[in-house]
Amino acid sequence: MILFCIFSVYITIPFEEKFAQTADEGYYFVFASIISKGGIRQFPELAKTYMDNEEARLFPTPLRVGHILMTALWFKLFPNTFVSLTQFSLLCFILFLIICFYFAKRNFGDDIAYPFVLLLSSSPLMMAMGRRALSDIHGNLFWGLAIWLFLDFLRRESKVKYLIFLLVYTFSITVRESSIALLPFFIIFYFIHKYLYKKKISDGYLLGIATLPILLLSIIYIILFRGMENAIGIIGAVWNTHFGVQTSKYALLFCTGPWYKYIVDFLLLSPIATLLFIGYFCYVLLIRRFEWKITYFMTYVTTSYVILSSSKYSKVVRFAINLDMVIALFAVLLLYELFELKNERRQALFVFIAIVAIFIINYLSFIDIFCIKGIYDPVSHGLLSAKQLIP
Repeated sequence: MILFCIFSVYITIPFEEKFAQTADEGYYFVFASIISKGGIRQFPELAKTYMDNEEARLFPTPLRVGHILMTALWFKLFPNTFVSLTQFSLLCFILFLIICFYFAKRNFGDDIAYPFVLLLSSSPLMMAMGRRALSDIHGNLFWGLAIWLFLDFLRRESKVKYLIFLLVYTFSITVRESSIALLPFFIIFYFIHKYLYKKKISDGYLLGIATLPILLLSIIYIILFRGMENAIGIIGAVWNTHFGVQTSKYALLFCTGPWYKYIVDFLLLSPIATLLFIGYFCYVLLIRRFEWKITYFMTYVTTSYVILSSSKYSKVVRFAINLDMVIALFAVLLLYELFELKNERRQALFVFIAIVAIFIINYLSFIDIFCIKGIYDPVSHGLLSAKQLIP
């Protein structure tokens, strides 16, 4: 069934002429092409164009050097086409599922890992981003990997694990700058882990988490953009785009909204899984059974949601794509609570049947919204229109 989802993503990749060449996909394609042909010495020119051109600042930023470098390398190996760039997204989707299965199995066992990844593979949002030439699924891959690696590090401390986590987290910020939002979560849960759960952990690790990614990023940006002035200039331009006076009519009309906008969007995309997630979150709060790994993901969702919701002009559900990972995990955990039986094999069977039913609902939602209705950017207005809830 997982392979069926992957195959579905592959066969629904748009034809070359169907891509949004004047929108975000077009900019990612141009960035990859320029760096693939001209090398990293082209980054200062990309930065200058972004800072000097008001229209360019309405689209993806060249600050996402990790994504640009990876896709430029992809273009060195494969054809320079939109379809090829989308196949890179598909690869990221597959790798993400593999990583989630590996770490879920390590932390929760086979009974949770298999239905979790099965449900995750049918996520309409994940499947949709896996068939577009955007950076969202690439960012989701490294965002998710950083989350799992930090959990793995806390489970069994190791300097090697710690170093790998820091490198992956730093790279995730170069893929999508919004990954910086994870930093408060890592710091908050460090204190929860140490003081609430009474775990022995060196304060040197906290100092490294708070400083090393920023230091590494500064070095990367100064080298690639050839000087501190250019690096600070483009960071300032990106900041103004997200938090300054907004000039994009699209952002003003479709990318703003109340704090609960993400919840509504996830309910429109994956209604049953999202309701189960909310149910399990509330269930844990009510019974106060705060097993530390569950608390870890609850803290992650809460912290990330608050930070993402604080952005005035970027409330688009694809920017919160990694929350789908926790939605799927908590949905499975609640199903095991709902079908709690002494006979574990029968319990697992009931959970599997329920997961298959949700899988089918999710898959049909993907086909309806993104293939038949042809939604490109899953903003709330487009999703509500696709569901015929508004004209």
